[in-house]
Amino acid sequence: YRLDSIEEVIELGLDDYLYGSGVCVVEWAEKAVELFPTEHLLVELSFLSDTSRHLVLNPSGERYVEMLSQLEQIPKIVKKRMSQT
Repeated sequence: YRLDSIEEVIELGLDDYLYGSGVCVVEWAEKAVELFPTEHLLVELSFLSDTSRHLVLNPSGERYVEMLSQLEQIPKIVKKRMSQT
């Protein structure tokens, strides 16, 4: 959150992590979205209360669209609970 420009993000070497073989989680990702691989999953968490959060999953690319499609197969009680946390 202290970074002011995309150049500062690049200087940190974030692309080394984004294009590695593992999972990369980036806090304050909106400052570096233009560096993300074509296929990525953007996870947005919003504060609702001390015990509740709102979760939004935004897929980009076939891999993550398919992943979310599979998540939709979870019973509704789980989906409802997932959307509330």
